[in-house]
Amino acid sequence: MKEEKKKTKVKKKSNDKISMKEALLDIQEGSGQKLKEERKRVDIRDYWWNYPKFLWKGFKNSIPFSYIILFLGVGFLIASFLQSEAVARIIDDSKVNDTFVEGSIGAISTFNPLFMSVNYVDKTVQELVFDKLVYIDREGQPLPGVASEWEFVEEDRAYEFTIQDNLYWQDGEKVTVDDIVFTFSTAKTLAEDYGFDSIGISLIGVDVEKVNDEKVRFTLPEPNPTFFEAVSQFIVPKHRLEEERLEELPFNMFARYPIGSGRYKVTRTEQNAVYLQDNEYDSIDPAINKIILKVFPDQESLEMSFRIGALDAIGAWDDDLLSFTEEYSNLQEFKLVEDYRTKLIFFNTRKETLEGKDIRIGLSYIINREKLIEDSNIGGVVRKGPFAENSWAFNGDIDYYNYNPEKAAEYFKNLGYTKSEEGGFFEAENGEILSFTLSYFDSVTNERLVSTLEELLKEEGIVLKSEKLTYKQITQEIIATRDFDLLLYEVETTIDPDQYNLWHSLKSSYPDLNISGYTYERVDILLEDARKTLDRNERKEKYDLFQKYVIADAPVIFLYNPKFSYYVKERVKGIDLSDVNYSYQRFNNIQEWKLD
Repeated sequence: MKEEKKKTKVKKKSNDKISMKEALLDIQEGSGQKLKEERKRVDIRDYWWNYPKFLWKGFKNSIPFSYIILFLGVGFLIASFLQSEAVARIIDDSKVNDTFVEGSIGAISTFNPLFMSVNYVDKTVQELVFDKLVYIDREGQPLPGVASEWEFVEEDRAYEFTIQDNLYWQDGEKVTVDDIVFTFSTAKTLAEDYGFDSIGISLIGVDVEKVNDEKVRFTLPEPNPTFFEAVSQFIVPKHRLEEERLEELPFNMFARYPIGSGRYKVTRTEQNAVYLQDNEYDSIDPAINKIILKVFPDQESLEMSFRIGALDAIGAWDDDLLSFTEEYSNLQEFKLVEDYRTKLIFFNTRKETLEGKDIRIGLSYIINREKLIEDSNIGGVVRKGPFAENSWAFNGDIDYYNYNPEKAAEYFKNLGYTKSEEGGFFEAENGEILSFTLSYFDSVTNERLVSTLEELLKEEGIVLKSEKLTYKQITQEIIATRDFDLLLYEVETTIDPDQYNLWHSLKSSYPDLNISGYTYERVDILLEDARKTLDRNERKEKYDLFQKYVIADAPVIFLYNPKFSYYVKERVKGIDLSDVNYSYQRFNNIQEWKLD
């Protein structure tokens, strides 16, 4: 009995062990079954929600192959980045051996030289990309360009130009006489038939024809001493433009990607930059292979770019804007007074209040132009009259207007305005204060200039109200309609003293530049006669009288000639502005520039 109990007990223990094992197996099987059931319950949403965990698990389970794939992917991305345009641009910009980077404030408009432009950047690009038929030196005499020589056929009143035989367009095509004829004929058509402000305006009435494969002829209706300046224009390729619609020329691809025969060609144009490269088809091999012209919307961004070392040079006509350059000792400074650009205040002589010359003379005497330039910190040299003092046509025997408040007060008194001791302003008997409204283009430089002028005139007893306008408003609402009192404006004249378009009474309507509406029959006759003779002495006599009458009538106030300041890093060698007439010609001797 005891043995049976013992066996039973042993058996029970054995059964207990089996039960434990079974229990563990049951637990494992249950867990496995549960896990299988859970796995079965995982749907696509779980993968999307927990994809980092699944990716990481897959990555670990596939080591070392996952590391190989990862490194190959990273290497591909790095290689792609290094070959990208952005990196290429950074590399190009940072090259010091053959790339010159310049910055200025402004905008980009059109590089097509068939159209007149006042845009500094546009004109700079045109000077680099195109060649002129002839060039004009500082004395107004012609120099070879596309034309190597010329002669005047007197009996036909014609000039014949022989073109160079070794010039090529930047696409490899040869420059021909047909290109010359096409350029000037198209420019005339744009002016006459389409009303565009093209370079052909000054050649209306002049016939252009091909003589042979080497010569082109210009036949004039009458002798014209300004003829060489009229034909000192950039030549464009006929084969590139002859199929283009003329009305679309200002806006087509050629306006941004021109083809010329000049020293450099445009390789890329952006909203705020132009990239140029040496023209492989010309005979010049400059040390500077690439030029990058960067354009900034304001002074702050220009200064920042210069400070971080992204620019080799900067230029402007405003000493205040470039005053930060005084902090640097490694800069070369070049100055150029632009004698053929003049800042003026136009009086609208069509207005009853400004029709009489006494009020205009009074204002001419009361403005202290030297102090205006100094206090506004604008680079410039006082302009006395229609011609610069170094021009052969300048009349030094005229009593030009200098600052003289006493004389100004006399003229104002004749008009019924006396200076009030109490208020300090010139007032009429009815208490009306002498005041004027000055319209001007809204720019940092003009804003400071006008603000300084307001203060100076306030000290003299005159109220000046300012009206700042956009370029579109100035051109389309003010100049086009001639609706203004006083207008601050800048004009560019030719090297030749002919200023028919500025002062002749027939040129007082838009788009001509007699903005003040000045009319005087004797001045008209003098201007007409001066452009009918080639005799410089005879022309000088006409212009002496012309200046005398214009100064006496005071249709404008001549303020100053802008002074261009150009700051360049010392590593750039060979710059020479001595033979330059305009600031946009600063690359005149680029073939002699070098980079250390």
